[in-house]
Amino acid sequence: MHWSGSRTSVETISRYGELADRGEDPSVAARAWSTAGFDDEETALWLDARCFDPQTARDLADLAVTPAQASKRTRDGRRDYIDTIAFKVASGDLSARQGAARAGSSR
Repeated sequence: MHWSGSRTSVETISRYGELADRGEDPSVAARAWSTAGFDDEETALWLDARCFDPQTARDLADLAVTPAQASKRTRDGRRDYIDTIAFKVASGDLSARQGAARAGSSR
């Protein structure tokens, strides 16, 4: 994979608690974020955007969505609640493409 040089530490995951580790061992989550190609700084930005799933972050990043864009709040999606685009994509309430479309819009 072209992301192989990046590494997320257990300390970064631990700072975000259950949002990041989903109730599992933080080292497992750190490894997953590293495998997805994110270092500590990038992982923190995605977690700040409420993206708890590294594959979702990778999918959005591959669609040229930044964590700042993914942190926009929306009511759109399969269930009617307000949260960040990143959270809604990670939760399965929006697809990555739907999230990317909303991240690029001004609404």
